Amino acid sequence: MAEEKKVKPEQRVKAEIRRAVREVKDTFASTASLIISALTLVAGLAWNDVAKAYFSKLKEHLSGWGETVGLFLYALVVTIIAVVIIHRLRQIQKVVGGKSIKKTPGKIK
Repeated sequence: MAEEKKVKPEQRVKAEIRRAVREVKDTFASTASLIISALTLVAGLAWNDVAKAYFSKLKEHLSGWGETVGLFLYALVVTIIAVVIIHRLRQIQKVVGGKSIKKTPGKIK
């Protein structure tokens, strides 16, 4: 018979608590990512309408290349805002900790 390593009940409880805390952090990170994505979509759609209205007024005042310049400015502004928001969200996620659950097709853990 192989000699079994005896683990004290206190150590087993501490290990289980650490595992549970890690699981809660991971669940929170995943849930937060999903909520942030949903809210971002809703807010983005609302701001999209506002930005389209603003840039359509702007292109009326530009001559010749007005439509092209307006669309370019719109895309540029939206891209800059998206990059800033994504960067800030990543900083916040680093502070909170936990790992968001990501499933890759074909890989089940």
